[in-house]
Amino acid sequence: MTGVALPAETLQPPLSDAEFARFTRLAARLPRPWILSPRRRRLLFLGLAAPGFAGVFATPLHQNLALLMLGFALFAAACVFRARSERVFARAEAAALWPPSPQPSRESPPHA
Repeated sequence: MTGVALPAETLQPPLSDAEFARFTRLAARLPRPWILSPRRRRLLFLGLAAPGFAGVFATPLHQNLALLMLGFALFAAACVFRARSERVFARAEAAALWPPSPQPSRESPPHA
């Protein structure tokens, strides 16, 4: 033994059938440019969390309990979405299923 610890991602089993089905549903429904990289997925999360965040912090201005609860619910939904989807994308990247290989570009016709 060399004593070198392996990252946790290398010790995980491959995607199960249910996780692969979830991954294909997510990849088909979400906008492709926004899910290609972890950075863009974080930006998508921030976009989804922004209405809830604004609802929570706008509550003192409006003094509305319903707005506060809606803000917390929207923010929690964005956090749950991020937690469930990012794990699947990370495991798909580890299994070399994601990101998709770039499409071969068509060669431009030779100029006369």
